[in-house]
This record gives sequence, structure tokens and C-alpha cells, in this order.
Amino acid sequence: MNTVSAGEQLILTEAPEDAALVRRLRDGDEAGCEEFWQRFGARLVAFAAARLGDEDWAEDVMAQSLAAAVSSIRSFDPRRSGLSAWVYGVARRVIQGELRKQRRRRSVPASAQVPLEANSDLVSSAGADELSSRMEAARRVRLLASTLSPAEMEVLVLHFVDEFSVREIARIIGRSWRATDSLLYRAKEKARERLARDGD
Repeated sequence: MNTVSAGEQLILTEAPEDAALVRRLRDGDEAGCEEFWQRFGARLVAFAAARLGDEDWAEDVMAQSLAAAVSSIRSFDPRRSGLSAWVYGVARRVIQGELRKQRRRRSVPASAQVPLEANSDLVSSAGADELSSRMEAARRVRLLASTLSPAEMEVLVLHFVDEFSVREIARIIGRSWRATDSLLYRAKEKARERLARDGD
């Protein structure tokens, strides 16, 4: 009998395009590998750069992550997560390994150019217009990075930038659905409060 709560239920269906791509990767299809890199490459560079603060390093980590994902594709289980969440989980482990090896401090996310605050969930000002420039977005993300913990910043980026659901984020970061939902809620509250103070 399945005792997993509704919020933590396993994903039991696989998108047809994901299933086809996974089959091709498992068969060692070269065109499938190219499609895999095209689909996830740029997204993983942004994901890694947000954590590493260095675009060149992020590109190296993206290549390592995709190579690791292809080599371990047989361990992907569509009943546990979607392909994107699984790939991001692989990338996250590679990034953590790189950070441990380099003994570097986490720097301000390079994803500062991503308009986190364009989400109405995050910004409390009613009827706010779209931000006028990426520089303003960068300033606000730097502000958030100085306020939020690395874990809080990570879940905000995964939710608002990479558009993962709470369940997918939980799979990526290795926490329960409830713990992830709570972390995201706290992160949004702190971000909203900090951005509101900044607007005064």
C-alpha cells in the first residue's frame, strides 16, 4: 500500500518526448545525444552559473553534468521524477562536487539577469510594470542573494526561473515535498519583505 502523501506522490507518467529521448540515449543514439545537449545545455549553464558565479566554469560543469547524465541514463526512473528534474539533480550533484573540490565561497548568482521579480508572487507592489532593464533585475537578485540563504536562493531560482514545481524541486535538492514547500514559502516571504523594504 502506498503511504506517500498527496503532495509527495510519485510521478507515474512520462512525457512521450521524454520517453523517446531516454530510449535513444539508452541505445547510444548519437542524434539523441545531440538533442539531449541542445535541450538542456543552455539551461544547465544558467543553472550552474547561478551557483558558481563564473560562466566559463558553468560551461565546464554543464558538460560534466550532461556527460554524467548520459552515462547514468539507465538509472533514470520516470515513476520517481520527470526527465528535467532528474537532469537538474545530476547537475546539482556535479556542482556540489566542484564547489567542494574548489573550496570556493558561493558568489552572487550569475542568474542576476533573470527577472525573478517579474513574478507577481514575489513582488508585492500592485500592478507593477515589467522591470525596465536587466540591470535592475541584476541589482535586485544581488539584494536577494545578500538576504537569503544559499538554499533559499536555490529554491527561488528553481521555482521562478527554471519553473519547476515544488515536487520537482524536492526531487532535485533531495528533500521531502513538505520541507521543500516550507523552504520555498520562507524564501518568498523573506524576498518579498526585502524587496518591499528596498522599494521604500
